[in-house]
Amino acid sequence: MKRRPLFACFLVLGGARSQRLAIHNGGNDVVRREHIEYHAPNPGNFRANAGPRPFDGFIPGMILTMAASYLEYWNEGRAVGQAKLLRKAEQTVVELDGLGIDGANEGKLVHITGSLTSDEGVVDQEFGLRRPASLQLFKTSEVYEWRETKSQRRQRISPSQTRVTTEYSYDTRWGSRHRDSNRFEAPSGHYNPLPRYFVGERTYTAKDARLSNGMRVGPELVDQLTASDWLLNLANSAPQLDGGHHHKVPVNLENLHLQSEEKAVISLNKLYISDSIQTNNQLGSNLLPSGNLSTNEDGRIPIARTLPSPQVGDMRVSWKEVLPPKEGVSVLAKQQGDELVPWSLGGGRHRLYSLLPGRHSAKEMIGQQITKSKFITKALRIGGWLGTFLGLKLILSCIPALLRLAPLGIGQLLAPLAGIATSTIALGVSVGLSGTIIAIAWLRFRPVLSGLIALVSTASFFGPFFYARWNRSAVVQEVDLE
Repeated sequence: MKRRPLFACFLVLGGARSQRLAIHNGGNDVVRREHIEYHAPNPGNFRANAGPRPFDGFIPGMILTMAASYLEYWNEGRAVGQAKLLRKAEQTVVELDGLGIDGANEGKLVHITGSLTSDEGVVDQEFGLRRPASLQLFKTSEVYEWRETKSQRRQRISPSQTRVTTEYSYDTRWGSRHRDSNRFEAPSGHYNPLPRYFVGERTYTAKDARLSNGMRVGPELVDQLTASDWLLNLANSAPQLDGGHHHKVPVNLENLHLQSEEKAVISLNKLYISDSIQTNNQLGSNLLPSGNLSTNEDGRIPIARTLPSPQVGDMRVSWKEVLPPKEGVSVLAKQQGDELVPWSLGGGRHRLYSLLPGRHSAKEMIGQQITKSKFITKALRIGGWLGTFLGLKLILSCIPALLRLAPLGIGQLLAPLAGIATSTIALGVSVGLSGTIIAIAWLRFRPVLSGLIALVSTASFFGPFFYARWNRSAVVQEVDLE
């Protein structure tokens, strides 16, 4: 008996085998490894592992049901708090004329419209790119690298053996995250050099954004301006080069710079940095000056005639910028000194801090917040009910699974019927459970309204019963009188 574990370990170590098969297909590599896992022979375990166990969904179902129930309860509290905040905002908001800062409005909710500007703008320090008129600058840097994708298949070939086949596929593509090739299963032939610049996404926000009356606007408000334009958005201009090709001129990039001896071109709104750039792949060099970023002798950025063929280690960078809206902005926030900060009731977690492009009245902005809050409330109610339904369905999934184990083919006949029945039960119970949770939440967050609804519901439910009894008593009295 004591030798059996040692013998099993010997089988695992001595019987496992690995096979490597490399397939080359147009830049894609596939490395396949295969080994056999040995287990102690146990027909019972073999049968159990052949399919899902009946009670596998019970614990996940309980967790999902409880989480969805809490979401429904929390959502009602959030909706009530937001409604109180916005109702109070309609009553107390102060309209500013946009001509100056009035200390009498300190700590109050104010509404102001005006132009939004920045004196310093934003700067991408890595490339030295300065945009003095921008409020925000979004940069996306990508690198062309090898990527590894892993897939695994397990096949039970006997009660004591499992064949495990693992495939590692390699291909090259653009990505905004660097992959360390030393971590690859097969690093040989798939080397990724360290990127020359930051890889990923970065956002630069102006720190000195101000309204026309001098009030400072924080980055959180600037983030609400979603409209943005490509910085290297090339537009056709009058001159034509090389047989009718329109010459495309980018924005002025005179502050842009790269590391020494690096080559770059502009193509499809992106700056490509590559050592494989050919000087004959250009539409000319009559472009705006660009510091030392150039492959031309006259210090100007070239435009690629065709997209450069990427090599491993090449990079491409694109920028988007947010410019001040020409029609101005409208803001709802609390005045604190010369700065606009979030407004709330008594320091609560519900707050109002809104900026919209264009000129909107305070009533319009608060109305949009009310509509948004109602939409979120309905969406979370539906999501909470759906989570409750799925959780209960997982809990009850053990019934069809147990029936499926019945012999003589009976289980295959009863399991689908049981699945329909459990789905129907889960549907009904989830509706009732969600309604109960919302009612309990209303008792806490909306006691008066919930009391009135309970009174009306009770009257509607028991009213016909009491009316029938009263009517029957009246008929009996008339008969007695006769």
